[in-house]
Amino acid sequence: MSFLKIDDIEKISEFSKQDYQLIEIERKNMNNSDSFFREIMYEPFRVIGKISKKNSSEDIKRILRDIIPLSSQTNFFYKTWVSDMSEICQIFCDTLNSKSVSFCLGTERGCSRYHIDNVPMRLLVTYMGQGTEWLPNEIANRAAFEEGLPNEKIVKDSSKIKSIKTFNVAIFRGGAAGLLHRTPDSALKNPSILLRLDHESFWDNILKQQDSDLAFQV
Repeated sequence: MSFLKIDDIEKISEFSKQDYQLIEIERKNMNNSDSFFREIMYEPFRVIGKISKKNSSEDIKRILRDIIPLSSQTNFFYKTWVSDMSEICQIFCDTLNSKSVSFCLGTERGCSRYHIDNVPMRLLVTYMGQGTEWLPNEIANRAAFEEGLPNEKIVKDSSKIKSIKTFNVAIFRGGAAGLLHRTPDSALKNPSILLRLDHESFWDNILKQQDSDLAFQV
């Protein structure tokens, strides 16, 4: 199994130089986080944008300004949370050797089937709710996955399914050598808060494809 668990977030910048399919950084939950997150996910939201390494904190505050209630933005914990996301964005920029990253933060998740991301690598942090489920290689039926079969055919032994702990930072490798993972059932049925970071070009490419599809339909 190509998996590494560490407790030093600074070490994730080395991920691109290694062949692990998944790296998980263990962290302690922030004090007073539960009440804050329950408050801001009362209304569903999803926000995307580009976060620069140089101005990460300011960029995050800017794209959240009209999403997070003002009363929550004045909560003392909000600054702590933004600082945490800012540090993660900066470190992921180093991992990708990039000046910025694509940022997505939301309360709804919908990847019910085990899948492999079609990107070189992706960073996930679940701030509230159950973390992403993933399959160790020895219990993953990749042939069933490639044939489009359902989860019960993809998983060889459901007792050995793993999941990322809430608040831990995880980077999944994508592509042919990627790790099979999915949104857990509890997060499909209930709101949670998930941060997802990708290469800086990710949302640019998605939006270009959507524009192309619309032009083709017209």
